[in-house]
Amino acid sequence: MPGQPYFTNEGGTWMFHQSAVLVTYHSELLYAMDMMHTRPLAAERIFRKIILACGNSHIDALLSLAVILNRTGRHIEGNALMHRAHLICMEALPAAFRPGTDHVYWCVLENRPFLRALHAVIPEYIKEKHYERALDKINFLLKINPQDDTLANALLPVCYMHLGRYEEYLAWYQQQPAGNRTLENTFFSFLALYKLGLATQAKERFLEARQAWPHMAAELLKTSHQFPTDEFAEYQAQIPPGSRQEAFVCWLASRELWQREKGLKKFIRSVTGAPAGLP
Repeated sequence: MPGQPYFTNEGGTWMFHQSAVLVTYHSELLYAMDMMHTRPLAAERIFRKIILACGNSHIDALLSLAVILNRTGRHIEGNALMHRAHLICMEALPAAFRPGTDHVYWCVLENRPFLRALHAVIPEYIKEKHYERALDKINFLLKINPQDDTLANALLPVCYMHLGRYEEYLAWYQQQPAGNRTLENTFFSFLALYKLGLATQAKERFLEARQAWPHMAAELLKTSHQFPTDEFAEYQAQIPPGSRQEAFVCWLASRELWQREKGLKKFIRSVTGAPAGLP
């Protein structure tokens, strides 16, 4: 059985190593990845074959199989594989590695499976409502990969908000460049100000957010939420930015946060002058 992955440090550059046997299955891995969305069962058979041959050495095969299993409703096995890949990668870090001082660079191709595995567990922690663990993993990833090639930073807002760490969230939001301020994190900043009782600032932030994303502002006032299938005459491969569909998806992703605020709609109506009882 191939050996476990490990790290080396040459001239200050850390590199993640997996067993040399992986090279034998590289073309099959790429073939399975190409068809995993259209022919998931065929791809699953290939991933299982690779894992059987390579054992715990093939991180990308473990993660890819986990994606297929989760998408086909086999969440227990899928999540177990994802956590296994994460544990294997964490165990590969040597005691001499110093997070925050030492970095794992995405530009080193061998490091990408490691970074993908660390990122993959974050959404799972969030689904399991383990927000502290998710936040710890995000912060660890940002220490070792400050360029944030996996976009871990985008998962910070939901963790801060669910943990009620509103001051920390607002401090984080203020540090973001204007180009990084999204629908979600801007409306979350409004919610954080509202939760802190800063009514004047919350009002100003809501009006600012509404100007940029009017459909999300309208979504928050609805009593019934449905995906707007009638918004576009033709099929859209992706949710168009600024659309009603985007607003619904954003609301749905964080509906627990919005729905538990019983006085929020009243506050928004006082800001906008909107009548009660929007459909």
